Amino acid sequence: MDDDKPVNMCACLNRRFSELKKLGSLEAAHAAGAGVECSGCVPYLKLVFETGETEFAIDDPRIPEEDFGQ
Repeated sequence: MDDDKPVNMCACLNRRFSELKKLGSLEAAHAAGAGVECSGCVPYLKLVFETGETEFAIDDPRIPEEDFGQ
């Protein structure tokens, strides 16, 4: 994986965070299937709905290390 590329989608669902943001909430994104298979995007999805942003550095400092692997 290229660490310079932004994290901007749920790979399992193959949907961009910008699309999922339109659903209005983290719960609605989960209901649509985002973050339910590998959960790798969950820390980023939380930021999507907290900040409104849809692209993140893979090592975004706002994500606590313990949030990975949930």
